[in-house]
Amino acid sequence: MDRQTEQQQLIAQRITYFRKLRKIKQQELSNLMAFNQRQTLSDIERGERQVRADELIRFAELLEVPPMALLDAYEPALDVEFSWRTDNEGAALADFEKRGSSILNLLITLRRKLNIAPVAISALPLGERNSFEDAQLAAEKLVDEYELGNHPGLVLHKLYEKLNIDCIYLDLPSHISGAAMASDEALLAVVNSNQVRGRRNFDKAHELFHCLTWRTMKPSHIDRVQVNLGAKRSRIEQLADAFAGALLMPKASLIGSLPETLTAQALTQVANDFEVSFDSIVWRLVSLDRISKTDAQMFLRGERPPGNGDSANLVPHKLLSESYLKVLSSGISAGLISVRRAADIIGISIDALASTYREHDLAVPFDL
Repeated sequence: MDRQTEQQQLIAQRITYFRKLRKIKQQELSNLMAFNQRQTLSDIERGERQVRADELIRFAELLEVPPMALLDAYEPALDVEFSWRTDNEGAALADFEKRGSSILNLLITLRRKLNIAPVAISALPLGERNSFEDAQLAAEKLVDEYELGNHPGLVLHKLYEKLNIDCIYLDLPSHISGAAMASDEALLAVVNSNQVRGRRNFDKAHELFHCLTWRTMKPSHIDRVQVNLGAKRSRIEQLADAFAGALLMPKASLIGSLPETLTAQALTQVANDFEVSFDSIVWRLVSLDRISKTDAQMFLRGERPPGNGDSANLVPHKLLSESYLKVLSSGISAGLISVRRAADIIGISIDALASTYREHDLAVPFDL
Protein backbone atom coordinates (compact mmCIF):
# COMPACT_ATOMS: atom_id res chain seq x y z
CA MET A 1 0.00 0.00 0.00
CA ASP A 2 1.49 3.37 -1.03
CA ARG A 3 1.56 6.31 1.35
CA GLN A 4 -1.35 8.16 -0.30
CA THR A 5 -3.58 5.08 -0.15
CA GLU A 6 -2.54 4.44 3.44
CA GLN A 7 -3.48 8.02 4.38
CA GLN A 8 -6.81 7.67 2.57
CA GLN A 9 -7.59 4.48 4.49
CA LEU A 10 -6.62 6.15 7.76
CA ILE A 11 -8.95 9.10 7.15
CA ALA A 12 -11.75 6.70 6.21
CA GLN A 13 -11.27 4.69 9.39
CA ARG A 14 -11.13 7.83 11.53
CA ILE A 15 -14.26 9.39 10.07
CA THR A 16 -16.17 6.14 10.59
CA TYR A 17 -14.87 5.77 14.16
CA PHE A 18 -15.71 9.30 15.29
CA ARG A 19 -19.09 9.25 13.51
CA LYS A 20 -20.09 6.14 15.42
CA LEU A 21 -18.59 7.52 18.63
CA ARG A 22 -20.81 10.61 18.29
CA LYS A 23 -23.77 8.36 17.42
CA ILE A 24 -24.33 10.13 14.09
CA LYS A 25 -26.02 8.12 11.37
CA GLN A 26 -24.41 8.00 7.96
CA GLN A 27 -27.37 9.75 6.31
CA GLU A 28 -27.29 12.53 8.91
CA LEU A 29 -23.59 13.20 8.42
CA SER A 30 -24.01 13.04 4.66
CA ASN A 31 -26.70 15.73 4.86
CA LEU A 32 -24.55 17.93 7.11
CA MET A 33 -21.68 17.59 4.63
CA ALA A 34 -24.12 18.63 1.86
CA PHE A 35 -23.29 15.60 -0.25
CA ASN A 36 -25.76 15.07 -3.08
CA GLN A 37 -25.74 11.34 -2.51
CA ARG A 38 -25.22 9.25 0.62
CA GLN A 39 -23.12 6.97 -1.51
CA THR A 40 -20.41 9.64 -1.41
CA LEU A 41 -19.94 9.20 2.34
CA SER A 42 -20.12 5.43 1.96
CA ASP A 43 -17.31 5.58 -0.58
CA ILE A 44 -15.26 7.80 1.73
CA GLU A 45 -15.70 5.48 4.71
CA ARG A 46 -14.65 2.51 2.59
CA GLY A 47 -11.53 4.39 1.52
CA GLU A 48 -12.63 4.47 -2.12
CA ARG A 49 -12.84 8.25 -2.43
CA GLN A 50 -10.31 10.84 -1.39
CA VAL A 51 -11.30 13.61 1.01
CA ARG A 52 -10.52 17.15 -0.10
CA ALA A 53 -8.86 19.60 2.32
CA ASP A 54 -12.03 21.67 2.74
CA GLU A 55 -14.05 18.49 3.36
CA LEU A 56 -11.56 17.33 5.96
CA ILE A 57 -11.94 20.57 7.89
CA ARG A 58 -15.74 20.30 7.72
CA PHE A 59 -15.66 16.65 8.88
CA ALA A 60 -13.51 17.68 11.84
CA GLU A 61 -15.97 20.45 12.79
CA LEU A 62 -18.98 18.15 12.61
CA LEU A 63 -17.26 15.33 14.47
CA GLU A 64 -15.91 17.76 17.11
CA VAL A 65 -12.27 16.75 16.75
CA PRO A 66 -9.16 18.64 15.63
CA PRO A 67 -8.30 18.01 11.95
CA MET A 68 -5.11 16.19 13.01
CA ALA A 69 -7.25 13.54 14.71
CA LEU A 70 -8.33 12.48 11.22
CA LEU A 71 -4.80 12.58 9.79
CA ASP A 72 -2.51 11.34 12.55
CA ALA A 73 -2.30 7.58 13.08
CA TYR A 74 -0.89 8.13 16.56
CA GLU A 75 -3.95 10.03 17.77
CA PRO A 76 -6.08 7.35 19.48
CA ALA A 77 -9.17 6.33 17.56
CA LEU A 78 -9.95 2.91 18.94
CA ASP A 79 -12.41 1.58 21.44
CA VAL A 80 -10.53 0.68 24.61
CA GLU A 81 -12.17 -0.76 27.71
CA PHE A 82 -10.54 -0.48 31.12
CA SER A 83 -10.66 -2.31 34.41
CA TRP A 84 -8.81 -0.39 37.11
CA ARG A 85 -7.45 -1.84 40.33
CA THR A 86 -7.54 1.01 42.84
CA ASP A 87 -8.10 1.70 46.52
CA ASN A 88 -9.85 5.00 45.73
CA GLU A 89 -13.13 4.41 43.94
CA GLY A 90 -13.75 8.13 43.57
CA ALA A 91 -10.42 8.81 41.86
CA ALA A 92 -10.52 10.69 38.55
CA LEU A 93 -9.35 8.17 35.98
CA ALA A 94 -10.19 9.96 32.72
CA ASP A 95 -6.68 11.38 32.25
CA PHE A 96 -5.11 7.99 32.86
CA GLU A 97 -7.51 6.33 30.43
CA LYS A 98 -6.57 8.88 27.76
CA ARG A 99 -2.90 8.15 28.38
CA GLY A 100 -3.49 4.41 28.41
CA SER A 101 -5.40 4.58 25.12
CA SER A 102 -2.53 6.54 23.56
CA ILE A 103 0.08 4.04 24.76
CA LEU A 104 -1.92 1.07 23.48
CA ASN A 105 -2.68 2.84 20.19
CA LEU A 106 1.04 3.55 19.69
CA LEU A 107 1.82 -0.16 20.07
CA ILE A 108 -0.97 -1.25 17.71
CA THR A 109 -0.15 1.40 15.08
CA LEU A 110 3.56 0.59 15.01
CA ARG A 111 2.83 -3.12 14.71
CA ARG A 112 0.64 -2.40 11.69
CA LYS A 113 3.22 -0.13 10.04
CA LEU A 114 5.99 -2.65 10.73
CA ASN A 115 3.86 -5.44 9.27
CA ILE A 116 3.95 -7.39 12.51
CA ALA A 117 1.09 -9.82 12.06
CA PRO A 118 -1.48 -9.97 14.87
CA VAL A 119 -1.15 -13.08 16.97
CA ALA A 120 -3.84 -15.20 18.54
CA ILE A 121 -4.32 -14.24 22.18
CA SER A 122 -4.67 -17.09 24.64
CA ALA A 123 -7.79 -17.45 26.75
CA LEU A 124 -8.94 -19.49 29.72
CA PRO A 125 -12.20 -21.48 29.49
CA LEU A 126 -13.57 -20.01 32.71
CA GLY A 127 -16.75 -18.15 33.62
CA GLU A 128 -18.38 -16.66 36.69
CA ARG A 129 -19.96 -20.01 37.55
CA ASN A 130 -16.56 -21.63 37.92
CA SER A 131 -15.27 -22.20 41.44
CA PHE A 132 -12.23 -20.67 43.08
CA GLU A 133 -10.68 -24.12 42.89
CA ASP A 134 -11.18 -24.06 39.10
CA ALA A 135 -9.34 -20.74 38.88
CA GLN A 136 -6.51 -22.08 41.03
CA LEU A 137 -6.27 -25.24 38.95
CA ALA A 138 -6.11 -23.18 35.75
CA ALA A 139 -3.22 -21.20 37.22
CA GLU A 140 -1.31 -24.29 38.29
CA LYS A 141 -1.77 -25.79 34.80
CA LEU A 142 -0.10 -22.70 33.33
CA VAL A 143 2.79 -23.08 35.76
CA ASP A 144 3.30 -26.68 34.65
CA GLU A 145 2.64 -26.14 30.94
CA TYR A 146 5.06 -23.24 30.61
CA GLU A 147 7.59 -24.63 33.10
CA LEU A 148 7.61 -21.58 35.37
CA GLY A 149 9.43 -23.40 38.15
CA ASN A 150 8.94 -23.24 41.89
CA HIS A 151 8.83 -19.44 42.06
CA PRO A 152 6.76 -18.20 39.09
CA GLY A 153 6.82 -14.60 40.31
CA LEU A 154 10.43 -14.37 39.15
CA VAL A 155 9.54 -15.21 35.53
CA LEU A 156 6.00 -13.88 35.17
CA HIS A 157 7.04 -11.63 32.28
CA LYS A 158 7.98 -14.71 30.27
CA LEU A 159 4.50 -16.15 30.75
CA TYR A 160 2.98 -12.93 29.37
CA GLU A 161 5.20 -13.19 26.31
CA LYS A 162 4.29 -16.83 25.70
CA LEU A 163 0.58 -15.99 25.99
CA ASN A 164 0.94 -13.08 23.52
CA ILE A 165 -0.24 -10.52 26.05
CA ASP A 166 1.58 -7.27 26.73
CA CYS A 167 2.32 -5.98 30.22
CA ILE A 168 3.98 -2.67 30.96
CA TYR A 169 4.98 -0.73 34.06
CA LEU A 170 4.07 2.94 34.43
CA ASP A 171 4.76 5.61 37.04
CA LEU A 172 1.25 5.94 38.48
CA PRO A 173 -0.23 7.55 41.62
CA SER A 174 -0.21 5.40 44.73
CA HIS A 175 -3.98 4.87 44.68
CA ILE A 176 -3.77 3.01 41.33
CA SER A 177 -2.34 -0.50 41.52
CA GLY A 178 -2.84 -1.44 37.91
CA ALA A 179 -5.29 -1.99 35.10
CA ALA A 180 -6.30 -4.31 32.30
CA MET A 181 -7.02 -2.72 28.91
CA ALA A 182 -8.74 -4.34 25.95
CA SER A 183 -9.33 -3.34 22.34
CA ASP A 184 -10.30 -5.42 19.32
CA GLU A 185 -6.64 -5.93 18.43
CA ALA A 186 -4.77 -6.17 21.71
CA LEU A 187 -4.84 -6.73 25.44
CA LEU A 188 -2.56 -4.79 27.75
CA ALA A 189 -1.91 -5.10 31.47
CA VAL A 190 -0.55 -2.07 33.31
CA VAL A 191 1.16 -2.24 36.70
CA ASN A 192 2.19 0.65 38.94
CA SER A 193 6.00 0.62 38.90
CA ASN A 194 6.19 2.31 42.31
CA GLN A 195 4.51 -0.43 44.32
CA VAL A 196 6.50 -2.84 46.44
CA ARG A 197 7.62 -5.95 44.56
CA GLY A 198 5.16 -8.35 46.15
CA ARG A 199 2.15 -6.21 45.35
CA ARG A 200 3.41 -5.59 41.81
CA ASN A 201 3.62 -9.32 41.18
CA PHE A 202 0.17 -9.98 42.60
CA ASP A 203 -1.35 -7.22 40.48
CA LYS A 204 0.47 -8.56 37.43
CA ALA A 205 -0.96 -12.04 38.03
CA HIS A 206 -4.40 -10.61 38.83
CA GLU A 207 -4.52 -8.55 35.62
CA LEU A 208 -3.34 -11.58 33.63
CA PHE A 209 -6.49 -13.38 34.72
CA HIS A 210 -8.63 -10.52 33.39
CA CYS A 211 -6.75 -10.52 30.09
CA LEU A 212 -7.22 -14.27 29.71
CA THR A 213 -10.95 -14.16 30.55
CA TRP A 214 -11.96 -10.74 29.18
CA ARG A 215 -14.17 -12.18 26.45
CA THR A 216 -16.02 -14.58 28.77
CA MET A 217 -16.37 -12.49 31.94
CA LYS A 218 -15.48 -8.86 31.47
CA PRO A 219 -14.42 -7.27 34.77
CA SER A 220 -16.00 -4.15 36.20
CA HIS A 221 -14.59 -0.74 35.34
CA ILE A 222 -13.21 -0.36 38.86
CA ASP A 223 -11.99 -3.06 41.21
CA ARG A 224 -11.90 -1.47 44.62
CA VAL A 225 -8.95 -3.08 46.39
CA GLN A 226 -10.22 -3.60 49.91
CA VAL A 227 -7.84 -3.86 52.81
CA ASN A 228 -10.31 -4.50 55.61
CA LEU A 229 -10.93 -8.14 56.44
CA GLY A 230 -14.20 -9.64 55.29
CA ALA A 231 -14.92 -6.90 52.74
CA LYS A 232 -17.15 -7.93 49.85
CA ARG A 233 -15.82 -7.86 46.29
CA SER A 234 -17.28 -9.06 43.00
CA ARG A 235 -17.00 -12.75 42.19
CA ILE A 236 -14.89 -12.02 39.12
CA GLU A 237 -12.33 -10.19 41.26
CA GLN A 238 -12.33 -12.98 43.82
CA LEU A 239 -11.69 -15.49 41.03
CA ALA A 240 -8.84 -13.27 39.80
CA ASP A 241 -7.35 -13.24 43.30
CA ALA A 242 -7.62 -17.03 43.58
CA PHE A 243 -5.91 -17.41 40.19
CA ALA A 244 -3.16 -14.95 41.11
CA GLY A 245 -2.42 -16.65 44.42
CA ALA A 246 -2.10 -20.08 42.82
CA LEU A 247 -0.06 -18.76 39.90
CA LEU A 248 2.50 -17.09 42.16
CA MET A 249 2.48 -19.77 44.86
CA PRO A 250 1.85 -23.23 43.37
CA LYS A 251 0.57 -25.62 46.01
CA ALA A 252 3.41 -28.14 45.95
CA SER A 253 6.13 -25.48 45.84
CA LEU A 254 4.62 -23.47 48.66
CA ILE A 255 3.92 -26.39 50.99
CA GLY A 256 7.40 -27.75 50.35
CA SER A 257 8.87 -24.39 51.41
CA LEU A 258 7.03 -24.08 54.72
CA PRO A 259 8.90 -24.52 57.99
CA GLU A 260 7.55 -26.83 60.68
CA THR A 261 6.51 -23.88 62.83
CA LEU A 262 4.69 -21.04 61.12
CA THR A 263 5.81 -17.74 62.58
CA ALA A 264 5.53 -14.26 61.08
CA GLN A 265 9.29 -14.16 60.63
CA ALA A 266 9.36 -17.52 58.86
CA LEU A 267 6.44 -16.62 56.58
CA THR A 268 8.11 -13.32 55.71
CA GLN A 269 11.17 -15.19 54.46
CA VAL A 270 9.01 -17.56 52.40
CA ALA A 271 7.13 -14.56 50.97
CA ASN A 272 10.44 -13.02 49.89
CA ASP A 273 11.48 -16.27 48.22
CA PHE A 274 8.27 -16.28 46.17
CA GLU A 275 8.43 -12.49 45.65
CA VAL A 276 4.94 -11.97 47.06
CA SER A 277 3.58 -9.89 49.91
CA PHE A 278 3.10 -11.20 53.43
CA ASP A 279 -0.68 -10.75 53.07
CA SER A 280 -0.72 -12.81 49.86
CA ILE A 281 1.05 -15.78 51.39
CA VAL A 282 -1.21 -15.72 54.46
CA TRP A 283 -4.39 -15.84 52.38
CA ARG A 284 -2.93 -18.48 50.08
CA LEU A 285 -2.32 -20.67 53.14
CA VAL A 286 -5.96 -20.13 54.17
CA SER A 287 -7.12 -21.28 50.72
CA LEU A 288 -4.97 -24.40 51.09
CA ASP A 289 -6.42 -25.10 54.58
CA ARG A 290 -2.97 -24.83 56.12
CA ILE A 291 -4.09 -22.12 58.56
CA SER A 292 -7.49 -20.89 59.73
CA LYS A 293 -8.98 -17.46 59.07
CA THR A 294 -8.51 -16.74 62.77
CA ASP A 295 -4.80 -17.49 62.45
CA ALA A 296 -4.66 -15.31 59.33
CA GLN A 297 -6.19 -12.37 61.14
CA MET A 298 -3.69 -12.82 63.96
CA PHE A 299 -0.77 -12.77 61.50
CA LEU A 300 -2.13 -9.74 59.62
CA ARG A 301 -2.68 -7.71 62.80
CA GLY A 302 0.99 -7.87 63.69
CA GLU A 303 3.43 -5.12 62.79
CA ARG A 304 5.55 -5.81 59.72
CA PRO A 305 8.42 -3.86 58.16
CA PRO A 306 7.86 -2.30 54.70
CA GLY A 307 8.69 -4.58 51.77
CA ASN A 308 8.89 -7.67 53.98
CA GLY A 309 11.98 -6.17 55.58
CA ASP A 310 13.99 -6.28 52.33
CA SER A 311 14.95 -2.88 50.89
CA ALA A 312 15.25 -4.45 47.39
CA ASN A 313 11.47 -4.98 47.44
CA LEU A 314 10.96 -1.22 47.71
CA VAL A 315 12.90 -0.32 44.55
CA PRO A 316 10.55 0.82 41.73
CA HIS A 317 10.36 -1.43 38.68
CA LYS A 318 11.87 -0.24 35.41
CA LEU A 319 9.28 1.37 33.15
CA LEU A 320 7.43 -0.15 30.20
CA SER A 321 8.64 -3.61 29.08
CA GLU A 322 11.30 -5.11 26.88
CA SER A 323 8.80 -6.23 24.23
CA TYR A 324 7.13 -2.81 24.08
CA LEU A 325 10.49 -1.04 23.80
CA LYS A 326 11.61 -3.33 20.99
CA VAL A 327 8.56 -2.46 18.89
CA LEU A 328 9.10 1.23 19.63
CA SER A 329 12.78 0.92 18.72
CA SER A 330 11.90 -0.59 15.34
CA GLY A 331 9.41 2.21 14.71
CA ILE A 332 11.92 4.93 15.57
CA SER A 333 14.70 3.31 13.52
CA ALA A 334 12.36 3.00 10.50
CA GLY A 335 11.41 6.67 10.73
CA LEU A 336 7.77 5.87 11.50
CA ILE A 337 7.65 8.11 14.56
CA SER A 338 9.91 10.73 16.10
CA VAL A 339 11.51 10.22 19.49
CA ARG A 340 9.85 13.34 20.87
CA ARG A 341 6.40 12.23 19.71
CA ALA A 342 6.87 8.75 21.17
CA ALA A 343 8.02 10.17 24.52
CA ASP A 344 5.06 12.57 24.60
CA ILE A 345 2.60 9.76 23.94
CA ILE A 346 4.08 7.56 26.68
CA GLY A 347 4.20 10.50 29.06
CA ILE A 348 7.92 10.64 29.87
CA SER A 349 10.87 12.80 28.87
CA ILE A 350 13.30 11.83 26.11
CA ASP A 351 16.05 11.42 28.72
CA ALA A 352 13.81 9.14 30.77
CA LEU A 353 13.01 7.08 27.66
CA ALA A 354 16.74 6.67 26.98
CA SER A 355 17.31 5.63 30.60
CA THR A 356 14.49 3.10 30.31
CA TYR A 357 16.18 1.46 27.33
CA ARG A 358 19.44 1.24 29.27
CA GLU A 359 17.70 -0.21 32.35
CA HIS A 360 16.34 -2.99 30.12
CA ASP A 361 19.86 -3.55 28.69
CA LEU A 362 18.64 -2.49 25.24
CA ALA A 363 20.41 -0.22 22.80
CA VAL A 364 19.01 3.33 22.79
CA PRO A 365 17.64 3.79 19.24
CA PHE A 366 18.31 7.53 19.11
CA ASP A 367 20.96 10.13 19.93
CA LEU A 368 20.45 12.51 22.82
